[in-house]
Amino acid sequence: MNPTDYSNTLFWQRIKRWLLRHIWFTRVVIILSFLAVLTVLISLFSKPVSSLLQKILYGPKVVTTFFTDPLYTLPSYQNHTNILILGKGNASHEAADLTDTIIFLSLDLVNNEVLMLSIPRDIWITSLAAKINTAYYYGEQKEKGGGFPLVEDAVYEIVGQPIHYVAMVDFDGFVKLIDLLGGVDVTVDQSFTDEFYPIPGKEDDECNGDPEFRCRYEVLHFEKGLQHMDGQTALKFSRSRHAEGDEGTDFARSARQQKVLKAIKEKLSSSQVYLNPSKLLELKKLASQYITFNKDISEKIYAGLAGFGYNFWRSGKEITTITLDTGDDDNPGFLVNPPVEKYDQWVLEPSAGTWDEFQAYLRQKMK
Repeated sequence: MNPTDYSNTLFWQRIKRWLLRHIWFTRVVIILSFLAVLTVLISLFSKPVSSLLQKILYGPKVVTTFFTDPLYTLPSYQNHTNILILGKGNASHEAADLTDTIIFLSLDLVNNEVLMLSIPRDIWITSLAAKINTAYYYGEQKEKGGGFPLVEDAVYEIVGQPIHYVAMVDFDGFVKLIDLLGGVDVTVDQSFTDEFYPIPGKEDDECNGDPEFRCRYEVLHFEKGLQHMDGQTALKFSRSRHAEGDEGTDFARSARQQKVLKAIKEKLSSSQVYLNPSKLLELKKLASQYITFNKDISEKIYAGLAGFGYNFWRSGKEITTITLDTGDDDNPGFLVNPPVEKYDQWVLEPSAGTWDEFQAYLRQKMK
């Protein structure tokens, strides 16, 4: 060993002995070095990490809504938040501004329960001197934005409950929502055929002189049993009203609409959707494009609604549905079909003469 190598070896041996004698100092140096490296890494990656977390937690504010109590964030009456859902077509649909779908939803904020009532579109509203499905149209004709208040007043006549929010859903958005969810599974109670389902945009087609104007319609057929439906199929299933027999009634159509809404609820409640940030962002974007509310919805309200939805999903409860129809011989309904001569058109009105009896029944169901 040459003198230089011997000197270097001796130097490092002295350093090693010194470090061993001062082991506490060695540990402090190691820890400080680790913290210095960690600080550099954080400074380099903090912006991408922050951006990632923001995307994960936004949708809207998925994680924070799990800890939001809807009872203290949502407007309510007797611990219920009532939402009216209206469905109408766009300009390409027949009678675009008539509300083809009218659904009253009541959220029980204490018991995490949901009650759903489909309101037949042919109900006669005395204050309007018209059917309820025309309320939005007449309100908008009177003044822009006047449709929502008029519908609220008309529905209040029937249910006797305040409406906290009204949501107008465009049928195109309905189709895209279901497609975004990958379709829905719906049980068809009985097979039916509708030979007169209107084709959008064909309302004025002369059909080359065909006196029956068959080119304006398409033939729909649904088989009994569980069916997987995409958006267009689910829309047609929900709107069909010209089938023969019971399925051609407005009551059957209302029942089918409730089935589809329940199927959508099942998809929205699945972990593949609820815990998927990118899917939630897509849903929020879709909602902003195709759903119009009667008032601005703040992030706090969105959080409250999402929190209620999460609690309802976690409870495993089902949506309670209420039927508003003419009933049958064994179970008389709350509605009656008066002679056409009374209003010069086919309508429905309360069988008791007023809505008091039905409102008492609804209040009992909401307890």
